[in-house]
Amino acid sequence: MIRFSLVVASVLGLVLGAAGCPTEPKRSSLIWQGEKIGEIAAPPRDRAAPPVYLVTVSLDVHVLEMPADNVEQLQAVWQILSATPIRLMSYNAFSENSFRLLYGKMELWPKIQDLLVAADAQPVTTVTLTIADNDKTDLPIAELPIARPITFVATDLSKQMAHVGSGLLALRLVAQPIPWARGVRKIVGFPVYTLPTSGAIPELQTRVLQREFPFNPAAFACQMGPGDLLVLGPETYTGERTTLGGLFFNEPADALFFNVNKPKPPQRRPAVRVYILVCTQVSDG
Repeated sequence: MIRFSLVVASVLGLVLGAAGCPTEPKRSSLIWQGEKIGEIAAPPRDRAAPPVYLVTVSLDVHVLEMPADNVEQLQAVWQILSATPIRLMSYNAFSENSFRLLYGKMELWPKIQDLLVAADAQPVTTVTLTIADNDKTDLPIAELPIARPITFVATDLSKQMAHVGSGLLALRLVAQPIPWARGVRKIVGFPVYTLPTSGAIPELQTRVLQREFPFNPAAFACQMGPGDLLVLGPETYTGERTTLGGLFFNEPADALFFNVNKPKPPQRRPAVRVYILVCTQVSDG
């Protein structure tokens, strides 16, 4: 399995520092030597500890579903958005896995909504996520009740298969600070097979990380600030749930669709999901 730390390193291109020249070791000293009593004594009870500011980014994730046979109508949405600020591990592998991601500003939100409504899309839920710097959070995508294989296209465009146990397919989102810029964060995202956990038992967390499988070919990164948005949807409708793209976007059962603007009765139809990530706040502390 590929560890989470390796995934983030591969997406962001972390650089290892070079080791320095060896020096003569210093003599050991008592831990309190050279310290003043006031520096090691507990502060007075009436003196409050200095505040600790948590640096975070907040995202609203709007989840919508639309009829699978209307996926081609997403082309109108893609045409008003941009790919310029988005970085991918491999554009071809991203597309071959049936993922498409484009960037826009909140000024386009009303137009995007109108185009989605015209394609019979309807809201499912909105999830608010708050991510601390250099931390991660998972957006659940699909439950995997039994062990199964997941086929995907690797970055070298070869077809591969991941054998996973019962668990969860999630979209993992990581927030990375940008040293020279305030009010923005680099948001890194990638699908990952993981196990749902509650609590923070270190041994359990370690076991979960060892069993995780991140799908690097569908990884992306984008610099975002308040008012920026990303639209993540299927490139095409695959009609199955055995591939990474099929599990990520295709609903397991038909959904009931009804558009008040069209003279059609409610219908149950195969459905796909579209995810819209909106950056609402960046707290620099």
